[in-house]
Amino acid sequence: MAARRLRLCVALAAMIAASAVSARADDLGALKDRLHAAARQSTLRGDGLQPYHLTLSVQLFDKRGKPAEQGTVEVSWAGGKEKRLYSFPSYTATEVRMEGKLFRTPNTAYPPEKVELVVNQLLDPMPHDSTIDASQPQMQQIKFGRVPLECIMLSKPIDGLKTPPMGLFPTYCFDPGKNVLRLGLNYGTQFVLRNQITVFQQKRYVAQEIIVRADDVEAASGQVTELAQDSIPDSNFATDGLVEIGYDAPVKIGSGVAAGRILAQAQPVYPARAKANHSQGLVVMHAVIGTDGHMRDLQVMSSPDPDLAIAAIAAVRQWTYHPYLLNGVPVAVETTINVNFTFGP
Repeated sequence: MAARRLRLCVALAAMIAASAVSARADDLGALKDRLHAAARQSTLRGDGLQPYHLTLSVQLFDKRGKPAEQGTVEVSWAGGKEKRLYSFPSYTATEVRMEGKLFRTPNTAYPPEKVELVVNQLLDPMPHDSTIDASQPQMQQIKFGRVPLECIMLSKPIDGLKTPPMGLFPTYCFDPGKNVLRLGLNYGTQFVLRNQITVFQQKRYVAQEIIVRADDVEAASGQVTELAQDSIPDSNFATDGLVEIGYDAPVKIGSGVAAGRILAQAQPVYPARAKANHSQGLVVMHAVIGTDGHMRDLQVMSSPDPDLAIAAIAAVRQWTYHPYLLNGVPVAVETTINVNFTFGP
């Protein structure tokens, strides 16, 4: 079942300013049920799936949106075991994931961040059940060009903001009345489009094309060139010659410790509207930093102004860190990041 192609023609500001119909508070249970159902129907992992093999062609772009490196990722999956083969001019590696453990080719770096993002958006684009349950989802009906979508944001209370603007928290947009995920919004300015939707094994909605845009510039794209049910022997997931890396749960570290490990730090842009309103103060964010030192999750905890919150997210999502080591092994960490906006004369 192929779906019509969706083209992105709005920015985050348009989402915030869009005329919309929000779900009532007593609809929270229904919205969570819909998100849970969409998560089950869009993942290529979990119960009910037969073993399969897929090949994904990935195109990366530079900061100006010009084509850069191109390569492929092959994925084999069977009963919770997963194998990935990365083949790029600058990066080649094998990964095996099983029983909560990750194994990789020795002496290889982490996969390029944008490659990993495209792969994960294909395999498992929705949040975990616990994240959905912990949210207070709100829905708006928004038109992207001529395409109407129903967008659900995983909202949470923010100190200082009575009503968080749409798109400030992770947001998932669906075809009206359906659980077909068409677009996701992360970090305030990162869009993930899902085009050419098909049904795989009569159970899951799969995007044949993934497009990632950041700050209104194309950052990466992926095209599924092969996806087929397959008989995959256990020997395909052998870890001989690979090394185990990483831990599952993020390790909590203090904001000062995290600040001391920053490698690159983009400076926030003071929004013109916030300046005009003389808005200032501290934006406090909860962050999860991956084993590769890149931002994996970022959520606003408090902010004096919605424009300042968006500006802080747009900058901090670009920060990179020295990987945090536990017993000599890189681990993901969760911490608090503060961005202070001071209005001067």
